[in-house]
Amino acid sequence: MLLSAHNPGRLAHIIPPIGPVVQTRYSARLAVDPQTKQEAYRLRYDSYLASGYIQPNETGLFQDLYDELPNCQTVVIYDEGVPSASVRVCTLAFGSHKRSPASDAFPEEVRKLLNEQTAIGTGARGIETTRLVRSPAAENNQGLVFLLYRMAGFLGMSAHTQILVACVRRNHAPFYKRLGYEPVTEPRAYPGLNCPMQLMSCTRKRYDEVRLAFPVIDPFAGASGNLDGFLSGEPVSLSLVRQ
Repeated sequence: MLLSAHNPGRLAHIIPPIGPVVQTRYSARLAVDPQTKQEAYRLRYDSYLASGYIQPNETGLFQDLYDELPNCQTVVIYDEGVPSASVRVCTLAFGSHKRSPASDAFPEEVRKLLNEQTAIGTGARGIETTRLVRSPAAENNQGLVFLLYRMAGFLGMSAHTQILVACVRRNHAPFYKRLGYEPVTEPRAYPGLNCPMQLMSCTRKRYDEVRLAFPVIDPFAGASGNLDGFLSGEPVSLSLVRQ
């Protein structure tokens, strides 16, 4: 069943409501400076350590080789100025040497997904959404998850992506299906974490259907501030609902 911006009544079957709207003001920043990068790595560390997916280390930070690649960008979400959530977006392109955790863990499958987009004439660009975390203090704040997907979506659209991929723990797969993703593989080992992950994918067409029907994840639905300076590291204000 396709989603439509003119048929919001069907949305409840796709994505559950987020509950009462909290009027907290949020902001997002792209991690292009050392301080914002440190905030992202600390959020990752705290989140994954609390869940038992990594071992403790002396730095209190969690970063990897992908953070240094030019095709990978990280976003930090702030709740009233406090770093509270983060996500990384890695751009991919068929025939290029661009890498991401998904392309390394599932090389043949990711290559096939990109090649399929080339074959139908819509381009061969993709993104992986990865390292999506909330601070342990904000683990029950579902609104942060939607804001992370909003900003990841903005990066994807800025890169003219035609296929979205994510590596997902099995218990999170139902949520990703509500966002338009479909399973591609069974779970297998994934770089940097001690839990198996399943590759899932979503076409750009499907993503556009979902974001238009579910404005909280749509960067252009009116609940985000001016996005013009975001890619250069300027903060952007965010709300869960249109102001």
